[in-house]
Amino acid sequence: MAGRIPQSFIDDLLSRVDVIDVVDSRVKLKKTGKNYSACCPFHNENTPSFTVSPDKQFYYCFGCGASGSALKFVMEFDGLSFPDAVEKLASDANMEVPREQVSFEARQEQQHQPLFGQMSKAADFFEQMLRSHEQKGKAVQYLKNRGLSGKAAKFFQIGYAPPGWDNLQKHLASSSQQSNDKDTIKQLISCGMLIEKDEPGKEYRTYDRFRDRIMFPIRDARGRVIAFGGRVLGDEKPKYLNSPETPIFHKTRELYGLYEARKIRQKLTRFVIVEGYMDVVALAEFGIHYAVATLGTATSEHHLRRLFKIVPEVIFCFDGDQAGRTAAARAMETVLPLLQDGLQARFLFLPDGEDPDTLVRVEGKEAFEQRLNQSDHLPEFLFAHLKEQVDFDTLDGKARLDQLAAPLINRLPDGMLRQLMRQKLKDETGVESHALTKLEAEAPTPTAEPASDDIPMPVIDAPPAHFDAQEAYGPQPSSDTLAPLVYQALTSLVQNPALAQALEIPACEPESEIERLLFEVLNRLKQTPQNDSIGLLIQWTGTPFQQQLKELAEQAEQRISPSAASITDVLKRLDARKHELELSQLQALLDNKEKLSDEQRARFRELKLMKHQLQKKRTGIYSR
Repeated sequence: MAGRIPQSFIDDLLSRVDVIDVVDSRVKLKKTGKNYSACCPFHNENTPSFTVSPDKQFYYCFGCGASGSALKFVMEFDGLSFPDAVEKLASDANMEVPREQVSFEARQEQQHQPLFGQMSKAADFFEQMLRSHEQKGKAVQYLKNRGLSGKAAKFFQIGYAPPGWDNLQKHLASSSQQSNDKDTIKQLISCGMLIEKDEPGKEYRTYDRFRDRIMFPIRDARGRVIAFGGRVLGDEKPKYLNSPETPIFHKTRELYGLYEARKIRQKLTRFVIVEGYMDVVALAEFGIHYAVATLGTATSEHHLRRLFKIVPEVIFCFDGDQAGRTAAARAMETVLPLLQDGLQARFLFLPDGEDPDTLVRVEGKEAFEQRLNQSDHLPEFLFAHLKEQVDFDTLDGKARLDQLAAPLINRLPDGMLRQLMRQKLKDETGVESHALTKLEAEAPTPTAEPASDDIPMPVIDAPPAHFDAQEAYGPQPSSDTLAPLVYQALTSLVQNPALAQALEIPACEPESEIERLLFEVLNRLKQTPQNDSIGLLIQWTGTPFQQQLKELAEQAEQRISPSAASITDVLKRLDARKHELELSQLQALLDNKEKLSDEQRARFRELKLMKHQLQKKRTGIYSR
């Protein structure tokens, strides 16, 4: 991303593209009167309920409620982010996307482009070796023995790293168009494909990290290869070898198979988290295209936030032994703070000695999905897990259960699930939870000294049902706080459009549908000021958002409207999110013992100071 895309360009782009052409190139449309129709691509149906209007230039599904412009359709159908969808539509229309500024992230992106290029070439090399290397036979036989088809291997771009110390190095260095092969070597070291040994008197002594292994490319959300996982063909150790942390790969943030799952043209309603690459590939082979795997780490909050942004349900899949149940308990503690009402976590335990790869080949898709459907919901697992640790038939055992369950339930966000879990604990013990009551009483008050950046606004209202939860709750930091704040700011603008004249539009890109709507409303009010809600609604007549804004206007009279200063704080928090990303990227370089340039060091100090000042300012705002 190279700076903010001007709203004027987006408006011009949508005026040039025809939603009929965009949708019809992906889903075959049939003319029905003055509109067009088809079976909805976002949910399973036999009778067409998906309508596209050439006059209004938007689509709507009467079955699942999916709606939007050509841009929204490309985002949803192609699984692209907002900026990438703009790039895609602009490319199809032979338009070049302008940028209002070149950000620090853009400069970093440009610096990392050679690394992405080398990783793409490495993936092509490994894929070619699986087809043509003289020792490919054992690799091909291994994949056949695991039941892998050529179609699946091609879809996941599975390859083979042949034996030898410098096959990849020789291939990429010899094919390099650079004047100095040392640049290629440096890049391959930086992206983790070569290992460097220190030898006196020699500037470089390197060898391939991956040798004689089946290779699984790991992709980011944009489909770029950022790392690899390599599986041995025999019993050597380690069985699986992953790329190390690099400037373009952070294993606690990435999931194997997520890009491929979103690439499949289907409506995703859940994800199942499995352990290995072959589990993901085998399940996809049998038509279960919603499996993802962590990359040698436990499931992190960041992993789960990414998944919950897309689907409302995540299923953890574990071995049925004690180690698997211990891992499930850790996953339970990780997911608890994220379970806003409407989100679900479940736990599937497999028979001893089985994994998803072997089980789905024996049972088939229907039986495996039946296991998923019968998996334990988090409340069931939580109480069953705790009861194993106490003598529940005794009074002191029930008291112990209260002590164990209270801190876990206390991790849940406020909402219906938390209330139901409290009631469940009462039903189990026969009395109100003394431990949970005590924890809630000890919780800091809203005016207490904040412990982090995530300081709530005085009034927080949840977005109404017509906003898509997976779009509204954007990525971290502060995703579970920013979404309702953005909604509150949008409601305030609809109630009092004149506030827009005292506001500045952030230079950051919107990361969710509700953020984009806030920015667009603010931009239009800047261009054409309005003093009341009626004038604002007239601006949006005939657009997909007309009804949403009308509902906000009707609800606004029942709300306390924040001041322009409060909305400004929300906008600054959105803008600060990109600074947090810059800061984390630079911190990652320091953690990896990488030397920062003078510009990077200065920027690091600047960001640290900005963060400190923002924290101090917010503390003053919310303590008053």
